[in-house]
Amino acid sequence: MREENLSIMELTGGEVNILNAEKESVKLTKTGLFLCKEGEVVLNIDEKEYHLHKNSIIVYFSYSTLHIVSHSSNLRGTLIGANLETIQPMLYNVTNFNALFVIKQLPHQVISDSQYEVLCQYIELIKKVMLKTQTENGINQFSEKPISEIARKQAELLSYALMLEVLQCYACIDTDNANFSRKDEVLQKFVSTLYRKYRQEHEVNFYAEQQFLTTRYFSTIVKERSGKSPSQWIATALLVDARNLLKNTNMTIKEISDLLCFPNQSYFGKWFKNLTTLSPLDFRKGKPDKGDEDAQFTDVIKRGIDHLNNDTEIN
Repeated sequence: MREENLSIMELTGGEVNILNAEKESVKLTKTGLFLCKEGEVVLNIDEKEYHLHKNSIIVYFSYSTLHIVSHSSNLRGTLIGANLETIQPMLYNVTNFNALFVIKQLPHQVISDSQYEVLCQYIELIKKVMLKTQTENGINQFSEKPISEIARKQAELLSYALMLEVLQCYACIDTDNANFSRKDEVLQKFVSTLYRKYRQEHEVNFYAEQQFLTTRYFSTIVKERSGKSPSQWIATALLVDARNLLKNTNMTIKEISDLLCFPNQSYFGKWFKNLTTLSPLDFRKGKPDKGDEDAQFTDVIKRGIDHLNNDTEIN
């Protein structure tokens, strides 16, 4: 994890205009966590108000709007922010996609004293390691790698451990009480349908029609809430499956093309090469893939498909 992708701020009530969000609402550019250590603060996130005090945490997401309504003069807390690309793989490594919607709708939790202490300990360790990435330029005598490089890996692993601990704080959420916004519901239903239907349904209009929306409006919502267009979701799901079938089965390329419901083998080959720069046969032979793609987003899709396959067969 590069240090510029992660920020940790210790906030106090004496600071003026925290995050520039006291005078007016601001659009958040990072995903992260606020841990309230002392005092009180009232936040408005996406037009919902939350009252935090000591032992309160709140998870916030990129693209959300934040307004700090008020805070006490003795407010003290830690704000952790990370680029979405940094934090998303950690989330998807330990949970399924739908869990994110639950946290998004119920982001505020009051935690126990023991959970509070553990979170504080992880935060302090991460801060120390991040400092090491900035100041240590020597070489580790055992690994012969720069100390700063090793420290970045330590920060990544500690951040992952912190994320696991945060998820534990949300483990007892009653999902029946999580009332999704309409836009979040659209994205959730799309992803759920996609993982079951991507082999048969390759067109965005199919998924839009499932929710009685125009293709344009549907695409706007999905892009806004996930950062990716529906066509990117669909193409990546197909590509993940195609690669897996080419690499791990004895199916012919025609059989794979038919299973994924492409018009014919030639069309499948051109589609695959356009995304990866390799023909399906060359990929199967192990030639290096030079495709320009979002590896982290691909990993998200793969985990979603694997999660579904653990429960049920894809029809």
